[in-house]
Amino acid sequence: MKTLNITYDTTEIEENGKPITGETCYNLKLRDELADQLLRTGKCDPISMMHIELVLQGVELLQGRKIVLDSIKHFELVKEGKES
Repeated sequence: MKTLNITYDTTEIEENGKPITGETCYNLKLRDELADQLLRTGKCDPISMMHIELVLQGVELLQGRKIVLDSIKHFELVKEGKES
């Protein structure tokens, strides 16, 4: 397993009803083969990408935000000991 830091966009609705979009990131553990492919090409099979976005959707929902679908910008390997 490898931990990747995934950078993507989120949207939050302010009290005045105006949406604000910003960039955020999240660390996610993935099987080695998938992590290596994402680090190498930034892409993977559609089903795996759908599941990654689904995890990120849940994380953002719990924080009161929404992920902007298809907004993943970057994958970076998290060095051991820096996974928090």
